[in-house]
Amino acid sequence: MGLKDRYKQELERLGPGQEELERLYTLIEGGTDMKWKKWLGRRAVAAIAVCAALTLTATAAAVPAVWRSLQEHLGPFAPYAQYIKGASCSDQGIKIQILSALSDDLAARFYLSVQDVEGDRLNEFLELTGRLTAGEEKLTEAQASGEGIIGGGSPSTRNFKLVSYDPDTRTALLSATVYYEEAARPTEKARLEVTGMTTRLAEVWLDIPCASVTGRTLNSLPVGENDKVIYQASDSGFPGYTNAVLPARKVVLAPGQTPMDIEGTEDIRVSSMGFASDGRFHVRLDFAEGVRPGLHQDGKSDLMFGLYGVDDNSNNRFFVYQQTLVDGGMDILFPLIKAEDLQTLQSGQVKLTGRYWRPGADIEGSWSVDFDLEYYASTVLDWTDAVNGWRMKEVTLSPLSVTMTGYKGDSSGALAYTPLYAVKKDGTEIAAEPGSGRYSNLEVNGGEGWECYATWYFVEPVEVEDIACLSVKGTRIPVN
Repeated sequence: MGLKDRYKQELERLGPGQEELERLYTLIEGGTDMKWKKWLGRRAVAAIAVCAALTLTATAAAVPAVWRSLQEHLGPFAPYAQYIKGASCSDQGIKIQILSALSDDLAARFYLSVQDVEGDRLNEFLELTGRLTAGEEKLTEAQASGEGIIGGGSPSTRNFKLVSYDPDTRTALLSATVYYEEAARPTEKARLEVTGMTTRLAEVWLDIPCASVTGRTLNSLPVGENDKVIYQASDSGFPGYTNAVLPARKVVLAPGQTPMDIEGTEDIRVSSMGFASDGRFHVRLDFAEGVRPGLHQDGKSDLMFGLYGVDDNSNNRFFVYQQTLVDGGMDILFPLIKAEDLQTLQSGQVKLTGRYWRPGADIEGSWSVDFDLEYYASTVLDWTDAVNGWRMKEVTLSPLSVTMTGYKGDSSGALAYTPLYAVKKDGTEIAAEPGSGRYSNLEVNGGEGWECYATWYFVEPVEVEDIACLSVKGTRIPVN
């Protein structure tokens, strides 16, 4: 059975009308996701998802497992994503394929798969080096006329985030986001360029519960000749906390006294945790073979620690610490935490964040591919009234987001980080999470008053024609 026949079989099972089906059949071999949705409207969402699944399954052997992960990650946004076909490149036995994009004129989120087709060099620690470029810089009228042209090139991202890794197919799913906002606008062309990848650098966000800590003094060892301090109390950034707060007795905990696994990692575990002979709270960590903390150029540690979940009104003393590299791991000393703090300490957890090196592979090469990008253009609402005292110059709405630009005589009554809801014609509401915001004093450039700009992203997509109004700060903005 051919791909087009499979489309027909699946679509007829979903039950769209015959006239709608015929239109879709005509578009299948040359149309795009956006065109299909324009033809079928809301009834297209299930049909487009089926078409995309069949297309991706037919074009890449490793896609089915990644496809399931992609659908789960997109959730309610899956039917609104563009499914990109034929955008792949290979080098060094690694294949990279652009799978999908979810975009309007505020932001674009891309999904790509990375598959090792020759070996088993990838894992859940995969990171890419490169950039994904999509869109162009906006020019004001003055800039367009040649006055004050600014540089920077096309909007792009260098941050690729791992979504999932499938060891059976040796395939990773990653995402990358480009933000347009005020400074840029999307275009119909995008480009991915990757120059290398590694599985040796891991990023962590781990919690070590302190409930098991007791008041007894644990066995300690003097700081040895080969032990190395890589972060001092004076590096904490809190005024007044210099190295003078460090105890006179320089010790580290002896290993293996209170061993404990840390949820979320097999590379690092607790070896000993409690009060050392210097009377201060310590945590000694064991590193798996080949694991070491990342270091900055000045030799300071790229790992950060802090005590969270504690009742603390004492000027950040729970965030002052010293890291010392010891045999097989690291000792973290909290010089301002003593035995009398035990009850408070037991209610919290040590949070470990940052990056570290681990055994893995570095792969250099050249991967690049151009592909077409489609996006949901925002509708400019025919409404210029006030919200919380801000006179709106423009309010825009897309299936994915809302933006507002307004003016006021002063900067009071912030709109950024304010809850916003889309109210549907049937009375139900869809929440939008605050995005970015800014406030500008127009007097700096010879104007008067202040300007604000704020953005929101819907927690689930909306159909613009179904929205009766937007609700923010007690104001209802009609959607025509």
